[in-house]
Amino acid sequence: MFHIVILKADYEGWWLFDDWQQNIVETYTFDAENEMRQEYRKLLDEMKSTYHSFRTGKYDMHAFFNGCELEYCEDCGEDIQIYYTPIMMKDDSVYTF
Repeated sequence: MFHIVILKADYEGWWLFDDWQQNIVETYTFDAENEMRQEYRKLLDEMKSTYHSFRTGKYDMHAFFNGCELEYCEDCGEDIQIYYTPIMMKDDSVYTF
């Protein structure tokens, strides 16, 4: 199975920290790789128009954000930026172009 997951976190999703799966807020499932890739490109375009900014990092992943969407971090005592990262997956593994 092929999937696209949307990660919402206080870090860019390409870091893939040990518990990154706990930050998944949406999942899309596809039977074929080409369907997933097509939807991924469409999703990137939609997110570029929805969010004010994005960064591209490791594995050519995109982290989208709005500068005003901050959450308070108890541990660090300050507001931190929230990022949304779409990630392609094949079964349970990260899939890159």
